[in-house]
Order: sequence, then structure tokens, then C-alpha cells
Amino acid sequence: MRGECERKVMSRTFFTLGASLSLAITAAVALSFILPAGAALIPLFAHQGMPLTFDHLSALVSALMFTATQALLSSLVAILVGIPAAFLVARREFPLRRLLLSLSGIPLCVPPVIVAFAFVLFYGRQGYLNTVLQALTGAVDPPITFLYSLWGVVLAHGLYNFPVVLRAVSQIWERTDPCTEEAAALLGAGRLRILRTVVFPQLAGAVFSSGALVFLYCFFSFVIVLLFGGIGGTSLEVELFQAARSDLNFRYAALVALTETLAGLGIVLAYVRIEGQLSSRSSRAPQLRPRHRLHGTGELCFSIAYLLSVAVFFLGPLVSVVCRSLSIVPSGTISLSLLRAPWQTLFSRPSFFRSLGTTVWVSSCAAFLSTIAALSLTLLVGRSRSAVTRVLPLVPLAVSSVMLGFGWIVLAPRMGVCTLVLAQASLSLPFAWTQIRASFDRIPVALDEGAALLSTSSLDRQFRVRLPLVARGIQSAFALSFAIACGDATLPLVLSLDRFENLSLLVYRLAGSYRFAEASAAAVFLALLSSLVFFLQDGQSKVEDVR
Repeated sequence: MRGECERKVMSRTFFTLGASLSLAITAAVALSFILPAGAALIPLFAHQGMPLTFDHLSALVSALMFTATQALLSSLVAILVGIPAAFLVARREFPLRRLLLSLSGIPLCVPPVIVAFAFVLFYGRQGYLNTVLQALTGAVDPPITFLYSLWGVVLAHGLYNFPVVLRAVSQIWERTDPCTEEAAALLGAGRLRILRTVVFPQLAGAVFSSGALVFLYCFFSFVIVLLFGGIGGTSLEVELFQAARSDLNFRYAALVALTETLAGLGIVLAYVRIEGQLSSRSSRAPQLRPRHRLHGTGELCFSIAYLLSVAVFFLGPLVSVVCRSLSIVPSGTISLSLLRAPWQTLFSRPSFFRSLGTTVWVSSCAAFLSTIAALSLTLLVGRSRSAVTRVLPLVPLAVSSVMLGFGWIVLAPRMGVCTLVLAQASLSLPFAWTQIRASFDRIPVALDEGAALLSTSSLDRQFRVRLPLVARGIQSAFALSFAIACGDATLPLVLSLDRFENLSLLVYRLAGSYRFAEASAAAVFLALLSSLVFFLQDGQSKVEDVR
């Protein structure tokens, strides 16, 4: 009896300490977002600093128009490319279906700096695609020259993010009610009319939801626009970076930060509203529909053409990074020494292993803090479905990495690596939250209520019942946060920490010094590192969409 009482006391003490530590971490992550986000706006209202002129307002409007235009066009490209993929994944059974579905993980685990570098290698003036086309056509000048323009930004964003649309739309499409389609067919409607009047209205919510998410990603894109948008225009992110880092005009930087944050908040609110409607419908959705083989010659030819296009224009840039890391070029010769050379050169650099170690421990710390904070928020909120509980965890989506880094510059000019860890943790919080929240929502209500009745305390229910049931969500949250932090080159660039370099910065700097073979080898290594943890946990549990 005495031993049982001691065990209960120890358990209660352990639960209390664990809860207190979790709440402290949550508060630290929240403050590391709130304080710099607020500090980024202070120079706008300060009496000191450079005055705002008409030229500043003109540049702001121009950057806003370019940002909104490229984000809208990129979203349209992602939707147009993603819907056919969603149809094939949701409604058809064919040999490459699992491979096509696995592409949905690429935007989450392949860093933007690698995507930008991959597009340079593949679509650049001396890239693989131009080299092949010149060899086939005999042209002297490269036929593809749009990369460093608005359309280069749109292509990179649209192709990079179309798997987001693929995942979201396919999950709804495979659960659409077949009765309405059968009724329309009995009334004489053709396949195209059924798609237009019956199927697409059911998919509209998923299309708009995923489109809004892609728009948000593209709106706050930094590295891709920094590399490709110099001739065609500049985005709010690049304008903010240049104002804060190059011009040291903090007042104008604060105005840019305020503008993009207000726009981002509007997009997040629209996204949450659409997602709320989708959640209420999905709770009444029928079971998965059976998938069929490809029908007819036309559908077979379309599917082959589509899959080949995806292989060339989407996977081609990623494959080109691997080829360049092995010194494989279309017009060159291949030997074993050439294949090894970039990797030997990379591994012989003392900075590589320092960058690797820095990437692993910084990303692990950021992922740990983000996961603990997301778990604490999930358990505190419980089953509440109020607008506040649905919006607040996603607010960091409306604040860019550049703005948060600028806020830290205003708040604490002398920063250390701990600042970077806290900033990365706060920005990855929405992604960790969605993973854990998805697992929590799958807990049966009856089981949760029974645990509330039988548990000795609220903490006992949280640790003994809820925590084990959301274990897979915790794994997914940590893996996704780790992958995001691994590929983050924006915050390190903005913060400019002394003697700091991670793998993303290493790729960026090697590519900037035209050492493409070494940069490709480092990019392959970074992609393997960021995707390894991600896909290891994906083998245990299905990764949900970021919602």
C-alpha cells in the first residue's frame, strides 16, 4: 500500500514537472515569435531614422504587385498541374501511382535553395535542357531564356508546389459520392459535363484550400525570387531584405514588413475558413472509392504524356543536381575519377563537416522545441473548435522568415545560434501543430471521455492516454520541423551570425561562387539528410497535408 502511494506521488511529480517544462518551452517559442514580430514594426513609428519618400512608396507598390502576381500565377500553375495528378492518384490504378503519390513529400523535405539551384542547372542558359535542345536543333543560342524573369519564378514555384495540390485534392476526390455521378450519367450527361457540373463542385473547396496554401508559400518565397526575379521584378521579401541589410533603412523595412504581414493574415484567415468547411464535410464523407484501370486509348495516351512531362520538367531539375554532383554533363565524358571528384573535394573541405554538425544539432533543437510547443498547445486546446484555437497556431504562417529575422536585428543586434533555433522553432510551429492535431482528432471521443472519468487527474489523462495516442503525430511533427530547419537558408542569411554556416548556406555560397559540382554534391547530401528523417517516419504513419 505504501509502495503504491509512493508510485502515485512520483508519477504526479513527474507529470507536474513535465507539464511545467512543456509550458515553459511553449512560452519561450511563443515569445520568440511575438517579440521580434512586434519589434520589426517599431522603426515605422520611431522618430529617428530615414524619412519615407514617394520613391519608397512607389517601390513598395511595385514589389507588392510583383509578389501578388507571381504568387497568383504560381498557384494557377500548381493547380493546373496538380489536378490531373490528383485524378490519377485518386481514381486510377497504374504501376507508377505510388511514385506519383510520393512526390507530395518533395515540397516538405527538399529545401527551396536546392530547388532554385536545380532549376539553374536544368533550365539555365548552359543547363541540361538547353544543351540537349541545342544538340538536337543545331541552334547556336540557347532556346530557353525565361529563367531569370517573372516566368522563371512562376515555373519554379508552380512545379515545386503542385504536389501540395495533388495531396489535398486527391484525398477529397477518392471520397466523392459516386451516386451523384451515376445519376448524372443515367440522365444522359457526358464525362466532361459530369466533371464540370458534378465532380468539380465537390472538389472546389480542396482546390481553393490548396491554392491558398501555395499562394501563401509563393507570397513569402525568398531564395527563388532572389535568384530568378532580378530582371523581372522584386518581391516584398527581397525588398525587405535589401532595405534592412543593404540600405539599413529600418523605417522602410518596417513598412514593407507591415504590408506583407497584413496580406499574409488575410490569406491565412481565408485558408482557415475554407479548411473549416472541408473538415465539417470530411466528417460525413463516404468510404474510399475503388480505383479502376485506365479507360480507353485517349486516357492512356494522356496519362503517358502527363507522366512524361512531370518526369522531364519536375523531376528533371532534381535529377540534374545528382548528375552534376557526379560531373555528368550531356557533352562530356564520364570516368570513375570524374564521378568521385566533386564528392572528394567536398569532403576534403573542413567547413563541410562543421556545416553538417551545425545543421544536425540546430535543426534537432529547433524541431524539439517546435514539437513540444505544438504538443502542449494541442493538449491545452483539446477538442475546442473555436475560431481562435484554429487561427492562432497558424499565425506564424503570416509572418515571413525575413521579417522575423529583421525583428531580431532590431530587438537584439548581437545574436547567437540560440536566436536562430528559437526563430526556426516558432516558424515551424504551424507545421508541427497540424501533424499533432491530425493525430489528436483521430482519438475516439468515447475513449477520451472514458479516460476523463477514470483518470485521477487531468495530467494523468494527458500523459497516460492522450500522449501515447498522438505518438505518430509527434514523430511526424519532429520530422517535418527537422526537414524545414535543415533547409532554411533565409534566416541564417538575414541574421548573419558570426562564423555560422549550415548546409543550406554552404550550397548557396558554393553556387554563388560558380562551384556547381561541389554545390550539387552538398545539395544532394542536404536533400538526403532532410528527407531521411521525413520518410523514415512516413513509413510508420501517413503524412497528412499541412492544414
